[in-house]
Amino acid sequence: MSLRWTAVTPAEIRDACLDFAWLTRQRRHPVPTGPLHEPIFIRLRGEPETARAALLTAVSDPADPLVMEPHELAVLTARCADPATDAGLPDEYALYRGLGTPDPDAAGFYQVLDTGFPVALTEAPAMAAAPAPVAAPAASGQPIVALIDDGIAFLNARFRKEGATRFHAVWLQALEQAGSPGTARSGEVLGRAQIDALLDGLMDEASVYAEINSRLIRREAHRSTEHSASHGTHMLDLAAGADPFDAGDPVRDWPLLAVQLPPQAIADTSGILMESYMVMAMRWILRRAAEIDPTAPVLVNLSMGIAAGPKDGTRFAEYQIAREARLWEEVKEQPVRVIWSFGNGFEDRLTARLGFAAGAETEQQIDWIVQPGDQTESYLELRPGPGQTLDGLEIALVPPGGPASGFVPMRPGTCRDLLEGAAPVARISHVARRRLGGGVIQPAHLVVALAPTDCADPEPLAPAGRWQVICRHSGAAALELHLQIQRDDSLTGYRPRARQSYFDSPEGYDWHPDRQDHSALAPDCAIRHDGTLNALASASGRQIVTAGAARHDPVRGTLWPAPYSAAGADWCLPMPTVAALVDRGPGLTGLAGTGTTSGSSRAFNGTSAAAARITRALGLSADRMCRNRLVPGSTQLSDFSADLGFWSVPHDQSARLGVWVVSPWAPGHAPEEQPVY
Repeated sequence: MSLRWTAVTPAEIRDACLDFAWLTRQRRHPVPTGPLHEPIFIRLRGEPETARAALLTAVSDPADPLVMEPHELAVLTARCADPATDAGLPDEYALYRGLGTPDPDAAGFYQVLDTGFPVALTEAPAMAAAPAPVAAPAASGQPIVALIDDGIAFLNARFRKEGATRFHAVWLQALEQAGSPGTARSGEVLGRAQIDALLDGLMDEASVYAEINSRLIRREAHRSTEHSASHGTHMLDLAAGADPFDAGDPVRDWPLLAVQLPPQAIADTSGILMESYMVMAMRWILRRAAEIDPTAPVLVNLSMGIAAGPKDGTRFAEYQIAREARLWEEVKEQPVRVIWSFGNGFEDRLTARLGFAAGAETEQQIDWIVQPGDQTESYLELRPGPGQTLDGLEIALVPPGGPASGFVPMRPGTCRDLLEGAAPVARISHVARRRLGGGVIQPAHLVVALAPTDCADPEPLAPAGRWQVICRHSGAAALELHLQIQRDDSLTGYRPRARQSYFDSPEGYDWHPDRQDHSALAPDCAIRHDGTLNALASASGRQIVTAGAARHDPVRGTLWPAPYSAAGADWCLPMPTVAALVDRGPGLTGLAGTGTTSGSSRAFNGTSAAAARITRALGLSADRMCRNRLVPGSTQLSDFSADLGFWSVPHDQSARLGVWVVSPWAPGHAPEEQPVY
């Protein structure tokens, strides 16, 4: 293998990981035949009514490169027909544009805020229109629980009430297909009437899921609802599942909404395929919730996560989801809470920190272990501390066996490739800062992207092994440099294609007294446990709640952070809002909940399960949450009902558990034994 480094070249970079993934995947598996479009999210410019009309005209023109998902198009059409519709909400829309279409200049009627991974709009079969809104049979004010996840078994008995579904609607997203003129359709929506029709005389839930999956999901993709356990089903059960015939359970009256993300987006744990679908899902949920009850609180459970990012609330998906929730509550006066899992990466060795003094040229090195057999890309992000810049920083990369890149100054908006022949197998990108509006800026940062180390097809591969990352700083100001490896693993049940890379250091093998092995990080180790939180869960708005996972520790005789539960840090979100009890000891991990089919049971742990438990706790606190909307200075902690169970968290564990461990059951009414401390 003959490798060589290129010179630094200018490049238009909005998302360095997405750009590199598109390059490598095109040479490995070209997309199916069909027009290529990229998801974009835009903000209209100029006079609102004129800009809306211009956008509607554009998507109605078959020759124009802009098309919209039918749900987004319905929102635009309604606002064009009646300017009072959604008055007060910003003119922002998710849509698609032909790949290669340039951003409009300053005179254009819209600004592009974000782009997603390109899709091929294959021809779609004819399909019935989306179900018309139908009022939910629920008492006024009942909390509306919504889930954005993978594998949602919407026929399960835990989501019924006396034989009828509690779902108002389910959006089963899938890779986009060309719909009616001007539209790109992602999957299909099932309304309550359609789900009840499927339940009428139902004998075999699995066959219904198989039939739906066969028309929505490509053959090679994972079909979670055809497996015995599915993540979304279990999370929704923990959040809002109930015995359909237990009239004494208030949860049985809660209306449900759900969005099942495309399996391809879930399988890619780096998140580059997932974020555009998540944003569209959030916008869809809020409008469906208003159809159910425009005054009821909306609880959106998001147990999805990635490892690397700015972790300051400026990654686009978290920024936009928090913005949608805040503005909806402000304008529509409907309480909204988004409950995120705080992350499971505490022990994954994906985060490191290097400190450089001001005024002196110094070098520091850390090793990046990239595993063989990895059929997916690997990414490393290097970001400055809060209020700092990368001025004076240069990095050199040494692949296993060479050649070394050497130190070459790179300005924002440039990149440098490691080539095998003419094909890049590694890239260093300096991504310029991005303005998201309202003074929100995502800082400039560096990204190192590597090609897969293994593939069944003949293609240029990155070498597996120990990559040396050498950082040299000579700036006039001190620099605290945060290095983060992006998540890149294979989920349980999915094809085992990805293998997680990680940092390595001689100081990373101290004695661990609890485990009785050499797995602890020394105090002076560059690899860190702090700052390991979910990079999609760092927004700190009033509507955002984050959940850590607690474990009953039989040795200490108290509640303790679960071994995987991530930690905040002083340079990002310092701690989760609260935590929930998930594990009852080393041998009793996870929370029991329903499997995919009715009557089955499985156990899942992780901060996903904690987030679901916190969602249930907030649902039981719905009255208090509604009152708090009118209380100045109320916080997320103010939302929890005093009737719930609480355990105060010691200060030295708050970075992983927040302020309280919260039980979603009133004391004395838990369905399982609760520890009392």
